Parts: sequence; structure tokens; C-alpha cells
Amino acid sequence: MANLPDDRHNAVAAAYDLSGATLITDLGGGNGETLRRMLARFPTPRGLVFDRDDVVAAIPAAARLEGRIDVAGGSILDRLPAGADMYLLVRVRHNWSDEDGIRTLRNCRAAMSPDALLLIVDQILEPDPTRGHPAAYLVDLQMMAMFGSACERTPAEFGGLLAASGFTLLRLSPGTSPVSIIEAAPR
Repeated sequence: MANLPDDRHNAVAAAYDLSGATLITDLGGGNGETLRRMLARFPTPRGLVFDRDDVVAAIPAAARLEGRIDVAGGSILDRLPAGADMYLLVRVRHNWSDEDGIRTLRNCRAAMSPDALLLIVDQILEPDPTRGHPAAYLVDLQMMAMFGSACERTPAEFGGLLAASGFTLLRLSPGTSPVSIIEAAPR
């Protein structure tokens, strides 16, 4: 994930204004690469990478932007850290079933204050295959083959998952890479 060939991390970092954020929690954030790129553009926010214990333990101190990034271990299927004003799910949603996806999103909702935001960074599947990018449908098939009930999702499917989890979809912003940013707020 740290070395995606399409410069996805920088594209995501450039696509959203984080100047008003104070604490950004990257859920399932891996080695923190996307969060590092985002924080490098904005001097004020701090970050928290939340992932499995073994994953966050492998993030060296030198990769924590001189203390601006903290780490916490756990599972996104369980209780999530509270207190951030922005939560990120970057390329995490597509490898979960709808049931686990709703569970994860409800955990996000439970951790969030009423004025916090959720940013889901993921590939959006065009409902009409004649208009969509062929690679998106290949990734969709790959997710189904690897995880059974996982898949890429259309805007309407993302909207349904968010609504079932206590969120309002605010906007969907196509990116310059294969991923888009879905902005959602607690209802």
C-alpha cells in the first residue's frame, strides 16, 4: 500500500483541505503513508494511525513526523478511538462484506462527535459498465474471488451503507487517481 504505482497517496492528500482539522484518525491505516502525505501538506493537524497491534508496532518513530503521528492498535470491527474530528477509511471498505462494512461504519459513528467527518477513500464502481473503467470491474471480481462477499461499490451502494450506519453522505469527489473521496457526517 505504501508504493501504489498511480501516486494515489499524493492524489488523496492533494484532493482534500485538511487545514481545519486538529486530529485525523486513519482507520486501518497500515504504515501511515497516506496520513503522512496528508499531514505533510498541512502543518496544524495531528494524526493517529489505528490498525492491528503488529502493524502499528512496525511503524518506526522516524515515520511519525516528529511526533505528529501517534499509533494505536486494535480492530476496526471493535471499538474505535474517539476524539478525532476526521476519520479516514482509505482502501479499507472494498474488502469487507456489507454486514462487516455496516458494523465498521457503526463503530466509526459511535466514536465520532456530532461535528466530526468521515472520509472514505475508495474506488467507486460506475453502475453502467459501458461507461466505467475496465480495471474497476476487474478489481471488483478480484474482491469477490478473494473474500467471497466483498466488492467494489456504486455511489448508491455507498449511500445505502452509510445511511444504514447513521451517516449522511455529504459529497462524492472523484479524484485524479482511481479512488474517490466520499465525505460523510453523522446523522
